[in-house]
Amino acid sequence: MSGRIRFQSHRRKSVFHNPIKGNALDAQELEIRLDPLTGAQSVFNPGLEDKIAAIFPPSNKALIAKLAADSEPMCFLCGDRWRQMTPTYPVDLLPGGRIEIGQAVLFPNLFPVAPVHAVIRVGERHYLPLKEFEPVRVLEALQASLAFARRLAETASGVDVLAVSGNYLGPAGAGFVHPHFQVTGGDLPFTSLQVALEKSRQYREQQGSCYWLDLVDEERAIGKRYVGEFGPLSLITSYSPQGMNEVLGVLCERRNFLELDDEDLQGLAEGLCRVLAGYEAIGFSTFNFSLFSGPLGSRDDAFRCFLRIVSRQNVHENYRTDDSFLQKLLRYEVILTLPEVLASVLRETG
Repeated sequence: MSGRIRFQSHRRKSVFHNPIKGNALDAQELEIRLDPLTGAQSVFNPGLEDKIAAIFPPSNKALIAKLAADSEPMCFLCGDRWRQMTPTYPVDLLPGGRIEIGQAVLFPNLFPVAPVHAVIRVGERHYLPLKEFEPVRVLEALQASLAFARRLAETASGVDVLAVSGNYLGPAGAGFVHPHFQVTGGDLPFTSLQVALEKSRQYREQQGSCYWLDLVDEERAIGKRYVGEFGPLSLITSYSPQGMNEVLGVLCERRNFLELDDEDLQGLAEGLCRVLAGYEAIGFSTFNFSLFSGPLGSRDDAFRCFLRIVSRQNVHENYRTDDSFLQKLLRYEVILTLPEVLASVLRETG
């Protein structure tokens, strides 16, 4: 172990008279964790462990089936509808206007929120339970993303940074059911990437090494949060998660998307699918993920490509979101399942 990574936590108590306990004085234990790179906080109250079902009611499978059945006849990603119903890029960027790899299709978003904003169909099936996401379909979508990144670099498009992300089902922010990923980018890093770049460089200046490599070495040696290796990808449950059931993946040899190869993409596909199967095993049905890159073409040895995956609220009538002012404004995440427990589940899910 390098010993350079600091896994900091603070033990505190919240004291009050509890009517559930006959107004006896109740002192509840809190563990406040700090992210080793950014210092971002998350909090664990053991008393919430048996409240998960109230905060995350089980998915209503009948409702999901109805939503999928009702939306499939109009879905622009099903069958060959995408050929007539999706936009195309100028031919000087993409000669065919779109990128097709296997069952994956990449095309522009009709309502972009970044200078570059593409959508990628992930397979032909309209709806997938999380455990049925297939590495081969995820791989095809990632290959389309990488081909797009390379094309942007070749055409001197002015795009310096890209992220590959996904929302699955309405509670996670998806606008439609059919599995899809998105590629967003431009000349300015997104805030979370900017923070990661700056903190990574600070760490290198202070420690003389790469935070991401040190983190993987440290977590592998500790073992409690280390899920495993999927080709070149190392998968870890985040010590101080910044989303529900957050999992972190690190490509230790890659600084930006242009350095990725098929072995890296295969590892990413297998790792992502392992996490999704694990989420379903513990009762979740939706997710978000983002895959981050350093500036395209850069050789910043302080940084490595990394993946963040989080579960989101389940699908049921009148669901409550899992984000409140705590997460969105204070950036103070609540831990309901300890990362060490989540890692044990993911190691056993295969």
